[in-house]
Amino acid sequence: MEKYNIDCLIIGGGISGLSIANKIAAYHKEIFLIEKNLRLGEEASSRNSEVIHAGIYYPHDSLKAKFCVEGKILLYEYLEKNKIPFNRCGKFILSTSDEESDKLQELYENARNCGVSDLTFEEPSISEYKFLKYQRSLFSPSTGILDSHTYMSNLEAEYKEKGGTVLRGNEFKSVNIKENGFEIVILDNNNDEEFIVETQKVFNCAGLQASEIANSFYDEKKYKLKAIKGDYYSYLGKEKLKHLIYPMPKENSLGTHATLDLGQGIRFGPSAYEVEHIDYSISVEQKDSFYLSIQNYWPQINKDDLVPDYSGIRACVEEKEDFLIDIGLFKDSYLVNILNYVSPGLTASLALAEYIHKKCNDL
Repeated sequence: MEKYNIDCLIIGGGISGLSIANKIAAYHKEIFLIEKNLRLGEEASSRNSEVIHAGIYYPHDSLKAKFCVEGKILLYEYLEKNKIPFNRCGKFILSTSDEESDKLQELYENARNCGVSDLTFEEPSISEYKFLKYQRSLFSPSTGILDSHTYMSNLEAEYKEKGGTVLRGNEFKSVNIKENGFEIVILDNNNDEEFIVETQKVFNCAGLQASEIANSFYDEKKYKLKAIKGDYYSYLGKEKLKHLIYPMPKENSLGTHATLDLGQGIRFGPSAYEVEHIDYSISVEQKDSFYLSIQNYWPQINKDDLVPDYSGIRACVEEKEDFLIDIGLFKDSYLVNILNYVSPGLTASLALAEYIHKKCNDL
């Protein structure tokens, strides 16, 4: 079996793997990024709402809050510098009852505690949307949307310019922990052959496979995947939006919201339901509840104007709410696991990379 000795291995070519790879590539002579699919960012990183979040929802002492608020600034700067399409369109969060209005006030106060100081209640432009039903509205001007595919392609190009190697269609199979580092078996699905990588630094950014890969480095099953699926529907109705429209957040999601693409098309999503198998087909059984969740704030919406678009699956970890960064030390080597990296992962990506780079410098 062929064997390669390298400085660093990154497992997973989604947004967390790409952002970390791009940040650390200049500090390593030989670095591999492996991705089991033939395209990078093919799963959760591109099957989402493509929203740049402000940092409203997360506990102020959480990594989600820290990385989202910092990452939003870094991301807008990066997109502008590299001429990557985005739209700082802003979003409205709507309450539809007294109870929800109280919770909306709590969201506002939480956001201020997290450093988000630009939110306003009852911003006048909400009056453009006569078809919406709400009691109160909270406006976030720094929320936006981006072209996530171009963003990830740009990160990949920069990583390669720094000397990094990308191996598509290559997946982690097993690890042997040795005195002087890790011996990792990788399957190249392009030719159905295995090879070995020897390294002292591994970054596990494998999304839906990350919990299983992390467990393979330990003697115990530390983490269990909780796969939360969300469906998206395109909207064919005549109404137009200039802003994103969000209901109050629900369990496992920020609610079934109305988002825009960069061509101003409207789509709704995601729903949120737990699944046991990875399957990206849209659930017909879920459409009624999907429709009703929208109708709560958009009463006259026509169910027939909702057309199945795509679905995504969030790689949650059971009993975890925050991003989970698990650093395992093994004598002269280390493993960094990026787990439960769900929303606002796209927004947080550059801040995550900065944090990981600094953490690893201290090891």
